[in-house]
Amino acid sequence: MSKELDVAYVARVVRQLLEDAGRDVVLEDRAGGEMVVVPPDAAAAPDGLLPVFLSSGEALALDAFGEGFGLKLKRDFDALFSWRVESITATTFSEVLLSTMEALAQASTPRGIMVLDLARVFDEASARALARRAPA
Repeated sequence: MSKELDVAYVARVVRQLLEDAGRDVVLEDRAGGEMVVVPPDAAAAPDGLLPVFLSSGEALALDAFGEGFGLKLKRDFDALFSWRVESITATTFSEVLLSTMEALAQASTPRGIMVLDLARVFDEASARALARRAPA
């Protein structure tokens, strides 16, 4: 049975994981080559990078289990990427956290967690999930 998770709690846990990992969260300007390190509190904020982290995690959950974890985003032009986490409806907290941790691991390099690489994680997981659904 699915239940709505406390978004603020999820954000706090992700922030703590980022702090404990000791890895930078890096936004790269590929055109100019500039690297910007995003502090854990901004990275894990519901109006920060959390929507990006959770979207990639949900794509991995869909790929692995055949269904996502009920992530709902809301358009917010004041948010970092114009989206904020509105709600998360999941069977367990673990499915959200483990999928999101895997997404972050897949976007990690020696320089840190590369935010723009999360688009690749999302795209690849989504493509695998869609390929399994396609009629043979």
